[in-house]
Amino acid sequence: MPNLTSLVSVVLPIYNSDKYLLTCLKSIESQTLKSIQLIAIDDGSTDSSWTVLQQFAKNKPWIKISQNSTNLGVSPTFNRAVKKATGQFLARIDADDIMHKNRLKLQLHYLRQHPNTVIVGGQCQIINPQGKNIGKKTFPLEDKKIKDMLFRTVPLQQPTIMINKKLLPKNFVYSNKKYSPAEDYGLFFASAPYGQFANLPQTTLSYREHSTNISLVNPKFTFWRIWRARLDGVFKHHYKPSLNSLITVLAQTIAIILLPQKLIYVLHKKLRRMD
Repeated sequence: MPNLTSLVSVVLPIYNSDKYLLTCLKSIESQTLKSIQLIAIDDGSTDSSWTVLQQFAKNKPWIKISQNSTNLGVSPTFNRAVKKATGQFLARIDADDIMHKNRLKLQLHYLRQHPNTVIVGGQCQIINPQGKNIGKKTFPLEDKKIKDMLFRTVPLQQPTIMINKKLLPKNFVYSNKKYSPAEDYGLFFASAPYGQFANLPQTTLSYREHSTNISLVNPKFTFWRIWRARLDGVFKHHYKPSLNSLITVLAQTIAIILLPQKLIYVLHKKLRRMD
């Protein structure tokens, strides 16, 4: 069974996810890597998420749970979970997604074999609210391609990532609220100077797409928050975008300004080849 001295800590922020939470928790428990720790924090949910979490965690010492007294948001909740985690490696998951059975074992093996890699992700299935497979997301495997892609669009799916904390400063901010709901861009730009990025070729996550996905509720607002992360990436973290990336982002910006909001994600899926 999992134990508290494990190298891998899974961090799970939760907010109003009672429809999907148990499936997510079971996918963590079913990992082929058994020596894990789960840090799960309920962010002041108004549904039954906290009850589901309490019932699941009962008599499972490898799970640490807590609840925010009010809704703080994903970033503060994620950072609280990181502070409670004891593992060298942090695995991210969202409460509406599903880990594939070998994910943690494969990622831990990769990071041990590649000690200069700071973040490793994986490929994604896309599922609907009922759990039916409706498509896929593919990501580049190598550091150079991932970092080049970062300025244009997200090159690692945040709920798939495992982070090697050892390569990051002790005061590193894992999730910055000023980029919300695009905190993943902030994380990737900030961690890029400290090591390489990679994605496994294997599908490691079923990513649930539904109408309440935070980044889909207001895509124009999300886009301008991504721009903030891009600017900080360039001026604070010394990221150098390619000419192709600059041209692409300019075209994106024009499209965001001109297109009605309901067409933005449709266009994004076609350009991103999410099929």
